[in-house]
Amino acid sequence: MNVDGASNSMWAGIEIVLTTPEGSIIKQSFTLSFSASKNEAEYEAVLVGLRMAITLGVTGLKVWCNYSLVVNQVSRKYVARDARMAEYLQLVLKLKSKNLPM
Repeated sequence: MNVDGASNSMWAGIEIVLTTPEGSIIKQSFTLSFSASKNEAEYEAVLVGLRMAITLGVTGLKVWCNYSLVVNQVSRKYVARDARMAEYLQLVLKLKSKNLPM
């Protein structure tokens, strides 16, 4: 799964690309209906991607995210000090535990 989030003062959006071992691709892009920072948009992309994978019955997942803050918080190299980032991290970890070894 590849995820990306983007934001500016006017909008925020996310993109998720799920690729099966056989090479099939599912790609989804969304404009968020709320203001979000770059950090929040990246976490939203991860959350939506994890929910998609769970819905599709995925049992193993490799996740690529180009945003080091999210990667390092999820891998526990960084501590989520900001309350909002800590909330996002907890949501990701909860979904990650639902039979999705990453």
